[in-house]
Amino acid sequence: MGLSASQARLLSITARLSDNELRSQTITTAKMSLANKTSEASAAYLDALNESELMFATYDAEGNKVLQKLTGTSLTEYGILKNQYGIINTDGQIMVSETDATNYLDSATLGEFLQKYGVADIEDVEKENPAYIDQATLIYGSDWRNWVGGGEGTVGGLIAKEPQQKDFNKTEEVPSENNEIYQAVINSGGCLGGAVGGSCCYMHVLSDLIGPGEVTTSDGHTYTVVEGGNWAWNSAKHGVENFKEITEMLKEGHCSGDVIEGGSETIETSYGTVTVGGPASDPSMTLWQRCVDLLWEVHNEYDGSATGGPAQKESLEKFFYFVEHDLKQAGTEIKTVPDVEAWEKAHKEWEEKVAEEIEKLNQIDPIITEQTIVYTDKDQAQWYVNLWHRMNGPSDDKVQLDGIENGAHPEHANGEDEPLDDDAKTPETGLTANGKILWTVLEDGLMNSQEWLKYALDNGYVTLERVNYTEPTEDGSGLENATWTSIIYTNATDITEQVNEAAITRAEVEYQQTVRDIEAKDKQYDNLLKRLDTEHNALQTEYDSIKSVISKNIERTLKMYS
Repeated sequence: MGLSASQARLLSITARLSDNELRSQTITTAKMSLANKTSEASAAYLDALNESELMFATYDAEGNKVLQKLTGTSLTEYGILKNQYGIINTDGQIMVSETDATNYLDSATLGEFLQKYGVADIEDVEKENPAYIDQATLIYGSDWRNWVGGGEGTVGGLIAKEPQQKDFNKTEEVPSENNEIYQAVINSGGCLGGAVGGSCCYMHVLSDLIGPGEVTTSDGHTYTVVEGGNWAWNSAKHGVENFKEITEMLKEGHCSGDVIEGGSETIETSYGTVTVGGPASDPSMTLWQRCVDLLWEVHNEYDGSATGGPAQKESLEKFFYFVEHDLKQAGTEIKTVPDVEAWEKAHKEWEEKVAEEIEKLNQIDPIITEQTIVYTDKDQAQWYVNLWHRMNGPSDDKVQLDGIENGAHPEHANGEDEPLDDDAKTPETGLTANGKILWTVLEDGLMNSQEWLKYALDNGYVTLERVNYTEPTEDGSGLENATWTSIIYTNATDITEQVNEAAITRAEVEYQQTVRDIEAKDKQYDNLLKRLDTEHNALQTEYDSIKSVISKNIERTLKMYS
């Protein structure tokens, strides 16, 4: 072989050796990648071994426990012997199926809602209006039917509260019938009778009341009452036996202070018809002092004749005023007397109130037509009754919300069917605390997804509420003996977590298939490396041989020219 040919071959072998080395490196790298894939497959398999799923326990008609995957559907659809749950989002809305949402929107009342599930029928029934009954009972009491029928019944209600005169009494101070002072004077005999006849005998009566001795008027005049004469004191002569005791009593009593309107008045007394008058007595003055003053005043009006003479009209009026007002009222007592004015006022107010309430009664229809729910499946119906009130609020009628499309609404309207106030953002108005309607749709795809529900529960995107049959019911729910109550799903005894056998089986199959694929590929890479190694050895041998030949040729050539 010539030098040029050997050199060309040597270059070719060198190129092939370099290519084989590159291919070997590539295959070695690929084998390392297979090792990584083996690790990934192992990790995936281990994850599957740790994977769990949520299961929901129910019971069939025979009471046998049945486990099924926990989904929105399995959790919220009706079932016999099954707890009722609701899926609640972070806004406080219950997430319902598309079917439940459609049924709710198409129903104006609870009855229509139940009808769509085939658990109840609706009948129109005439009944007594509760508002009418309440108003009639308010007016007439429990026997109201007899009263409104035109007759009379047992008294009750507002009618029974008719004000009675006996209940309107007042106490007042009146002259005592046992006034000892007054009785002693009017029974004093001749002198008082003489006074009625117009004589001056009343002065003897005043003298007897004052008693003998020197006396002084309230304005400073002094005189003496003696036995005999016009100033005389003679109790035996004037028919008064106990005026000494009366005198002491007069010193304890006070004048009345009454004012006679018009100046005078005529009074029928036991001792005759008298005219009384004169100014009012000073109520701070004792009766005895008034006697002293009055005797001094009237004495000056006496004509002074020895046999006596006619009394002056003014003097008699003053004297009789003193007897019939001051002395008569000196002894008083507390008596209970009817307060006619107060009774008449109260009775008039009562009559007006009765008339007002009867007018209200006449404005109310005694009979109303009401939709009555007739249940065909009471147990299943209760499930949807609970759902209705969780979606709608306490009313049996669809709640009306300003600016929110909430489906059909009832056409009738009475006291119990008025739409609820939507201003207050509470569940009672069909709105959540932040002003959203109480429900929202969970599309069927997510409703039937086990993975979505578990993920949402684990990450707090949704929570659960369960219907608890309790007593008493939570106020404002519209339910009887039932309450929607929040519950942590891990505390629910009918929700359990178990190993996901299907996932483990699937992962095991995938792992084994991956390992087989990796092993086959690895074997293929080993064969390639083996062939490349054999080829590399052959090329290396040839390379060494050619290189030796070239070296010898060069050596001979150099010797030829040396």
